[in-house]
Amino acid sequence: MKTAFIVNPASANGRTGREWPGLSDRLTTLGVEHDSVLTNGPAEATELTAIALAEGAERVIAVGGDGTLNEVANGFFVNGDPPPNTALGLFPYGTGGDFRRTLGIPTELEAIARMLNDDRRRPIDAGRIEMQGLDGVPLTRHFINIADAGIGGVVVDRVNHASKVLGGRLTFQLVSLRTLLSYKPQPVEVTSDDGSFEGRAQNVVVANCQYFGGSMHVAPKALPDDGLFDVVIFGEIGGFEAIRSIQDIYKAKHVSNPKVKTWRTQTLQVASPERVLIDVDGEMSGTLPATFTNLHSVLNVVVPT
Repeated sequence: MKTAFIVNPASANGRTGREWPGLSDRLTTLGVEHDSVLTNGPAEATELTAIALAEGAERVIAVGGDGTLNEVANGFFVNGDPPPNTALGLFPYGTGGDFRRTLGIPTELEAIARMLNDDRRRPIDAGRIEMQGLDGVPLTRHFINIADAGIGGVVVDRVNHASKVLGGRLTFQLVSLRTLLSYKPQPVEVTSDDGSFEGRAQNVVVANCQYFGGSMHVAPKALPDDGLFDVVIFGEIGGFEAIRSIQDIYKAKHVSNPKVKTWRTQTLQVASPERVLIDVDGEMSGTLPATFTNLHSVLNVVVPT
């Protein structure tokens, strides 16, 4: 089986690049035959993934955080739907690590090697977003974890420009707290066949999986293979109120807040008269307006047995 690792050497504050040669040798010793290539900059992982698949790779494994995983996942869609009999894998080595929590993907090298050798594949959904790029040009991207419009885009942009020396969760917490003090909820209109919202919102979360923001349990009932998004809308919540209740999101208690609205749907549209940033799997990617569509069971992911 041809397996390609796409490695982001800048992830984990540069630790991935320094440690990858030894990790690669250890994987080979544990029976995981593979090729690997290191990225040189943003978005390159998408192109490298498409090339690997075109050259016959049956599995492409992202080595890095959720942003790297998103770039690799998008590579599966460069030429339409993912090629048959291919699978996406994750070697978690980054700041956020949120996608892995829903699917139980391990972080220890030996456990990752066992997972890859067993090659159990789970079909999951992917989200497609049609939005405005940051340059104003229409843009289509895919996501497999969570996308959100509002404060999330601001937070991830600041996290991605911050030092990760404190680790993923603490970095997200500190940046979130600082951002909450200054961010003002923005007017949005959310429409779908199954629910709607109109008013000021701190964040509009469109979830395929359960966690974001460094282990915040934002969509506790989301399933990555049910053909539906879990929509979680944080309404007009002030900065100090949000700071007081931020721990509720880690414990999934926020869903009982009357200012938080939830429902499930297969497609939805989100618009605003203001410039609202969109976070896609931990990367600031565009602005509203946007259409979100769930692509049911379109992508295989290697998961533990």
